[in-house]
Amino acid sequence: MADLDGRDEVAEFLSVLKVGTRGVYAAGLRLFRQYYSGKGSIGDFLDGVEREWFLPRHAKRRIATETLNSFAAWLQDRGYAPKTIRVYVGAVQSLAKYYDVPISLRYVNLPTATPVNRKHPWTLTEVGGFVAAMDKPMCRSIAASILQSGLSISDVLALTYADIKEEFEKGVTPLCLDLTRRKTGVPFITFLGSWSVKLLKDYLASRKLDDETPIYNMSARTVHAYFSKTARKYAGAFNGRNTYSPHSLRAAFRTFLNDHKVDPLYIEYWMGHKIPEQLSAYINKSRESWRQTYKEQAEPHLTPPQYKGTII
Repeated sequence: MADLDGRDEVAEFLSVLKVGTRGVYAAGLRLFRQYYSGKGSIGDFLDGVEREWFLPRHAKRRIATETLNSFAAWLQDRGYAPKTIRVYVGAVQSLAKYYDVPISLRYVNLPTATPVNRKHPWTLTEVGGFVAAMDKPMCRSIAASILQSGLSISDVLALTYADIKEEFEKGVTPLCLDLTRRKTGVPFITFLGSWSVKLLKDYLASRKLDDETPIYNMSARTVHAYFSKTARKYAGAFNGRNTYSPHSLRAAFRTFLNDHKVDPLYIEYWMGHKIPEQLSAYINKSRESWRQTYKEQAEPHLTPPQYKGTII
């Protein structure tokens, strides 16, 4: 992480954070470094704020407030969501606080966070129709993979060919994904059912991938934008945040399996959530045992009915 600033200060700060927070704050500080590069480094910014504390009030230039107001506007001009802007500005504040350089956000004009709308209450038939409305094979595959695996969009986009190669090339289904969740560092396994594997094959049919090549060469922002576009085509115009989001399909994974009385512990494990240590014995199963459990208890409830007769 030292490349963020050319110094060790940012790296030290990031090293003490939890894994999920570290990634988010690293992204925010990279953007702050890019924004501030014409004036100096992140270290220069902190030095300036620190020096200003010892000046008489008539000599203060409100460096922190002016800089963070400008940074927030810079992010807004580049299309970042209000919540993201607030988090990224907070990352700069937290870095300063770590080095005992207090920065107040009281006079920083941060955008109001957009209220999170209710996720769309999917039915399996609707999911099938929504995926069919997509004109990009990559996005059809992403949508089906999220629904059938319960993966987050960040974990789906982090998949490399090595993660699927052995079983994919052998035609094994359900296809096992043995992963570590990016947000929390929790190891887990989940599966792609026959429907999502078929769409993955369609998408990869004309592509050659090395082991470390990402399966999906698309950013999360582009995926969200495409889902929003498809939602308008599928369901018509809407106001506010898109409820037909990638995360709504991850939520549907839980809902569909809960509705069919699948063991909640299995659902949590497949979704990459941390299992309490006292319950870990209940998930101590072999890959083949998990595959059979998924095939019998999960896959039938995660495959849209209009596709069940088309999968071989």
